[in-house]
Amino acid sequence: MQELLDRATVCQLFGGSKPIDPATLYRGIKAKRYPPPIKVGPNSSRWLRAEVEASLEAMKGARNG
Repeated sequence: MQELLDRATVCQLFGGSKPIDPATLYRGIKAKRYPPPIKVGPNSSRWLRAEVEASLEAMKGARNG
């Protein structure tokens, strides 16, 4: 089973010691920079850890280009 992450955790993973703002996360999702969440309830979304980590790896690879 894949681990699901909440918004605060995803913002922390992408921001490190200074988490990104949730608005930045959602702008990044719209721009296809970050993976989209999975709806797990009417007012609840979660992200797959594997997708978040893959996105971070892609960002690192692009930086090292």
